[in-house]
Amino acid sequence: MTKQELLDRATSCSSFMKSFFDEYGEEWKRNYKIERQLTGLFDEIAIDVSNDTIPITLFEKVSKLIDTLGIEQLMKRKESFGGLHDFERYQKITDSIVANSYFVLKTYSLFKAIDFVNSNIVLIGANGSGKTTFANSIRDRLEKTDNGIVIPAQKILIFPTYSVVPTYQSANVDYENRQKVVLDDKQTFEANKSEDFPYSLTKRYGEELKILLSALLGERNAKRNRYCSTIKDGDIVNTQDFWSVLDVVISIWNSLIEHRQLYCDDSGNLMIKCVNNGKEKDYPAYRMSDGEREIFYVVGRVLLAKESSLIVIDEPELHLHKAILNKLWDTLEQKRNDCMFIYLTHDIDFASTRIAKKCWLKSYTSDILEDWEVEPIIDNEIPEPLLMKLLGSRKRVLFCEGRKNSKDRQIFEILFPNYTITPVDSCSDVINYTRAFNKISNKYAEAYGIIDRDFRVDAQLDKLVSENVFSYNVAEIENLFLTEDFIKGFAKYKNETCDITKIKNDILEQLNMNIQQQTSFYITQKINYIFKESHVKNGKSKADVSKFFSDFISQIKIDDWYNERLQDLNDIISNNDYEKAILVYNNKGLHSVVEKALGMTSYSKKAIEYLRASEEARNILRNVFPKELLNC
Repeated sequence: MTKQELLDRATSCSSFMKSFFDEYGEEWKRNYKIERQLTGLFDEIAIDVSNDTIPITLFEKVSKLIDTLGIEQLMKRKESFGGLHDFERYQKITDSIVANSYFVLKTYSLFKAIDFVNSNIVLIGANGSGKTTFANSIRDRLEKTDNGIVIPAQKILIFPTYSVVPTYQSANVDYENRQKVVLDDKQTFEANKSEDFPYSLTKRYGEELKILLSALLGERNAKRNRYCSTIKDGDIVNTQDFWSVLDVVISIWNSLIEHRQLYCDDSGNLMIKCVNNGKEKDYPAYRMSDGEREIFYVVGRVLLAKESSLIVIDEPELHLHKAILNKLWDTLEQKRNDCMFIYLTHDIDFASTRIAKKCWLKSYTSDILEDWEVEPIIDNEIPEPLLMKLLGSRKRVLFCEGRKNSKDRQIFEILFPNYTITPVDSCSDVINYTRAFNKISNKYAEAYGIIDRDFRVDAQLDKLVSENVFSYNVAEIENLFLTEDFIKGFAKYKNETCDITKIKNDILEQLNMNIQQQTSFYITQKINYIFKESHVKNGKSKADVSKFFSDFISQIKIDDWYNERLQDLNDIISNNDYEKAILVYNNKGLHSVVEKALGMTSYSKKAIEYLRASEEARNILRNVFPKELLNC
């Protein structure tokens, strides 16, 4: 089918349905509510064809989708009745069009969601999101021909042994028939008796590797026979003709499993040679590990796929070590660059390694009518692996400062179990990632950010609240454990005597000793904030530049800020305002004051243990946080 033929078809159907809706608008609306979706579909197809969005290879499939609706049948019926206005004569056909339209609309949306299979696709979905059923749906909808295979996640890989090499003809017929089958383990059986067992289902799974290996061995034997016949007849031979698909499978397997060598013996059985303590040892292939069998099976399936196939792989990471996983699929994509690969995975690390269009399988249901939501993962300020992970989270996202195993993350996971806690490198990342995530449409939940005060003034923090970024009523994360009620609760939990007045006085005394340093830190950070949040205006002349620069630096009033901050800290000390002291005092060494008072070490670690064990402790610290986070 040519581009113009498909375009004419979509335009003709659109024009007819619009005129039909004009004539039978009231009757149609009384029975159905899908006229906009139908006309919109044809307009969308016409635009996609005109813009060359749909590849030529999919023209026939899109045309068959239009066939599925049965609009031409309605055209012929209407033509046969001339100008007679009688909706009842058409209702059986329109019922069918509406019923079929759901399948057609969703299938075309699937085409678009996976970019019309113009490139390799990675579909990321969490466990339970319907990836396996969706894989079967892709195969069924996009490739009803033989040029499509699904490599399932669930399989029983049992290596057979042979006394006689299978013949190519019979083995190939079995394999071709198996290619059209997608294994589905979502079945059950009656187990009323102790000996009841799903023999037929287990047989289907258990013979998967036998059917594959028989086809590989049969093809190898046939190639070798033809090669020998060519030599016998005295014809010129090409050694490349001697190589079978099985030989290529073995070569790839050996390149990935470097400490062992797979080979095929004279009887057609696969063997493995390994070196142990300087001695060579051979053993049969059925003793392979799960991962080694997985490699053999996957490589064999991909290499036997027909030319220009669509290869759908459900959970490509199964049983495979990370060091081998990427190399395996890189090799297969290169070997079968005529094919398109669709990966369905929940492994974010693997997904990020693929040069492919990334999509998020948000949801999939397969009840009476199938339904799915596939969202493209667009370029975003958030790094792709992190974004893919967060899109699948049904909890609210809370960005915080720190590393994977940081103290920040441990504390926030205990205090906010209803959030997906996501540590990122810096305060700026928290702010920027929160903004970026909340701009994404069709996500499950909102994102929030939590940052240390780090010498920020209230005006700066209030500005961030409007963007879902919050701080808390202590200077930094370590100061949470200096809250008066928390220290007293901890001492009680540990059966220790606690002189809270002495602890508070010692911390205030340390602040007094470090008052010059703390004031200087504050001024430095305030200057840095100005440079980060403002800039010198563009000038059209040297004089403009000089003026704008002078205006910019005139904002920085070191003497005034220094005196104001010094006065604030002196007021805190003179008023013995402990609560305000831990709000402004940045000093990660203050835990030593508590450790000395309680006669222990590792206060921070033990405080986290207390926080995890005590609901009272959690409530004390939650009071330090903004209500907006607690009420979410």
